[in-house]
Amino acid sequence: MRTGWMLVGLLALSAGVHAEDGRAGVGRYEALPLAGAEGGKGGGRALILDTRDGHVWIWSENELITAPDGRRRYGSGFIYQGKLRPGTQPGEMIEQQTK
Repeated sequence: MRTGWMLVGLLALSAGVHAEDGRAGVGRYEALPLAGAEGGKGGGRALILDTRDGHVWIWSENELITAPDGRRRYGSGFIYQGKLRPGTQPGEMIEQQTK
């Protein structure tokens, strides 16, 4: 279960950054488990949030990956979701900005 160690390493990194930040109660990177694939097919997933800069990734242990030689296979990986910005009030709908 090599991919599980990657997530453990990321969480340990979060704890290390927390110690450097000196902020009480919150590390820079927070991870939230997401629902996986049905039937135990290796669908472990987590939402990773950079609490300082607002970047968001999805980590999945079973993503379709294209190797440098063009072959496709399943493996673990991070998928960048974008950058969040704070709202001005609870429940505010924030529209997606065009690039």
